Amino acid sequence: MAFLNWLASYEGIINQLWLFTITATAVLYVICNVLPDRIVGRILPLHAVFKPKTNVDLDFQSIGYALLHTTWVTKITHATILIEAMLWFVIFQSWHWSIPFLVLAVMLVQSLFIGDLRFGSCFMLVGIATCAGAAYTIDRLGMRHAVLLAEVVLMLGGLLRMLSHSAELIPPLLVNNSDQFEKLSSRNINWKVPLSSIVGYVGEFGSSLPNRILPVQVNYLYQTLFRVKPQTTLSWPEIDTAAKTVLVGGYSKLKSLQTYYNSVTGGK
Repeated sequence: MAFLNWLASYEGIINQLWLFTITATAVLYVICNVLPDRIVGRILPLHAVFKPKTNVDLDFQSIGYALLHTTWVTKITHATILIEAMLWFVIFQSWHWSIPFLVLAVMLVQSLFIGDLRFGSCFMLVGIATCAGAAYTIDRLGMRHAVLLAEVVLMLGGLLRMLSHSAELIPPLLVNNSDQFEKLSSRNINWKVPLSSIVGYVGEFGSSLPNRILPVQVNYLYQTLFRVKPQTTLSWPEIDTAAKTVLVGGYSKLKSLQTYYNSVTGGK
């Protein structure tokens, strides 16, 4: 409790940072869905994952995840998504008691659109478990302390995930005009790299929402940990193979990513 009391002494600053971050996240979602791909896609790699259409395309989401998270650093910083999903339910509960149930309903709709019963069952079980975990956290810590802890962990998680991506190859169009991944160097760094890092923090913060990376991690865990085979979506070995092929050969090696690349470049 001493740590939570210490956090409470900075409640004003934390809440201001939280307000900025969550507002920026809402703006980013709007931008990704309203502005043309040729603008957003040159600053935020694979921004299509923020669109409802691709949000229910589990294969696209999973391949994109495997493609952009190849190092142990990014894998570690993204390993907290399950905990962060629970903390989002703490936030939702603090807004209104009904919002967690609305979020679970959205997750159910997402599962139905994905269309794999085995995945959907696991995804909903995880959703219910994280919602219950949030209720337990609030009961143990009290609403004020639980919310403060959630805000700090969620913002810190987004920051660490953004920083960890510096260990990855740079996605296409940030430092080149091709569909190839490149290693960042003093020779190819440009103004888009620091800008994409700022935008990337907001994107990584938003990635911990229950409908974003959580489905991908559930997809990975229920297949690899519990050895359950998907019914209608790609198996994880197929996802991993596709990601490695694209990482070496570029977006053109996969139809869905080639389509995305063309939407950003205008087919050039």
